[in-house]
Amino acid sequence: MKHKSEPLNDEQIIDLYFAREERAIVETDKKYSGYLHTVAYNILANEQDAEECLQDTYLSTWNAIPPKRPSVFHAFLAKITRNHSLNRYEMKQSKRRVPGEAICPMDEVQDFLPDPNGPDDDMLADVVKRVVAQYLQDTTARRMYVFVSRFFYSYTVSQIAGRLGCSTSLVNKELAAIKQELRERFAKEGIDV
Repeated sequence: MKHKSEPLNDEQIIDLYFAREERAIVETDKKYSGYLHTVAYNILANEQDAEECLQDTYLSTWNAIPPKRPSVFHAFLAKITRNHSLNRYEMKQSKRRVPGEAICPMDEVQDFLPDPNGPDDDMLADVVKRVVAQYLQDTTARRMYVFVSRFFYSYTVSQIAGRLGCSTSLVNKELAAIKQELRERFAKEGIDV
């Protein structure tokens, strides 16, 4: 009788990367493939592209560890997956093969974040990060969940509503309130949106 082994904890997996053992990738996949697939699929809405982003994530993780030792491994992996997915999204958008629902979160962000293509890009990016991080720290757990689900994981409004057990119109109202609150915070910093 074959027993399914428990996944390793994050520190053990990271140690495998530092030891340059290929098993690190197997253990990462065993523990996080579902989570990472969700991140990729919600951006790309394509099974094959999501799977390719997972493979790209594993290679990038292999190349990044060492020297990096991430303190929150799943967030480190999600950021890599999200970046690969967004790059693939941009490539596909230029080829006009991206489904419309995948475009929504990126278009929505333009409604409440400052234009990053200005003369002080780096300084502006730092302010944006600080303002958004402070907003997420100050807001309710529910608003943080809605924000992260929509703009980081690219869940659709109906997916968020389903997870929260509420109507899509309520989620849309919360998103509108979040955007307005962020616009006001940027205005206090002297940044026009």
